[in-house]
Amino acid sequence: MQTKIDYEQIILNNLRQLSPSQQQEVANFTEFLRQKFAEVTRESSLSLQELANLSIKERHQYLQSSVAATAEDFATDPELTAFSVLDAENWEIEHD
Repeated sequence: MQTKIDYEQIILNNLRQLSPSQQQEVANFTEFLRQKFAEVTRESSLSLQELANLSIKERHQYLQSSVAATAEDFATDPELTAFSVLDAENWEIEHD
């Protein structure tokens, strides 16, 4: 299992290989995710700790609506659909 540091390093390594305009797209995407997560947690009546303490089944039920909304955003939001071009690219991730 990879740690947070591993993911950060992978993302930074990949980011350095992108053009400035692609780096801006990544920055926009991460800001969108940060804001989306902030909205979900503000609207939520449970804290993240309370959510983590739920059973898997309860957690899935609780998060179901936000997952559907996020999937809809990925399908329709112009800033996010631009990332579909990355699906066709070969991303090599080194595993130690």
